[in-house]
Amino acid sequence: MDLLKVLAAVLLVFAASTLAMLYVIYLMAQYGANLPMVGAVPLTAPPELIPLLAQNQVFATLAAVHVTATGIALALASNTLDTALLITAKAVTVVITSLIGFAGGHMIYLQLNENTPLSASGIAPALIALAGYFALSTALSVPSLRQLGNLRFAVAIGLVLLGPLLLVWL
Repeated sequence: MDLLKVLAAVLLVFAASTLAMLYVIYLMAQYGANLPMVGAVPLTAPPELIPLLAQNQVFATLAAVHVTATGIALALASNTLDTALLITAKAVTVVITSLIGFAGGHMIYLQLNENTPLSASGIAPALIALAGYFALSTALSVPSLRQLGNLRFAVAIGLVLLGPLLLVWL
C-alpha cells in the first residue's frame, strides 16, 4: 500500500511540475523574448521526447534481466540479493511513474493550449513496463516467491528461462 501512495504522489508531482515548467517556458517566451536561454528551450521538443522516452527498450531490457536475476536469487539463499532486487524493482517503478507523470502533464498542457486530444498511445510501452515492474516489486518479488517452499526451485528455473524470452518478445 505504501508503494501505491508513493506512485500516486510521484505521478501527481511530476504532472504538476511539468505543467508549471512548460507554463514558465511559455511565459518567458512571451514576455522575455530577449533572454538568451528562451530560444534554447523550444516548446515543440517535449512531444517528440515522450515517445522516445516511453518506447525506449531500456525498461524491457531491465525487466528481462530482472526476471532472470529473480530466478537466480530464488535458487540461492541471500537476503542481500532479495533486498537488492526488491529495492531495484520499486525504484524502477517510481522512475517509470515519474516518466508517465511528465507525459501526462505535457499532454494536459497541450490539451489546454492547443486542444490536442489526450491519448495514452504514446506512453503505452511505459504503462506496460509500469505494470510489469509493479508486479516484480509486489507479488512476483523474491521475498513473495520464497514463500513457495521447495516449489521455488522450479519457479527459479522457469524465471531463468523466461528472462531471455522476454528480451526477445518485448
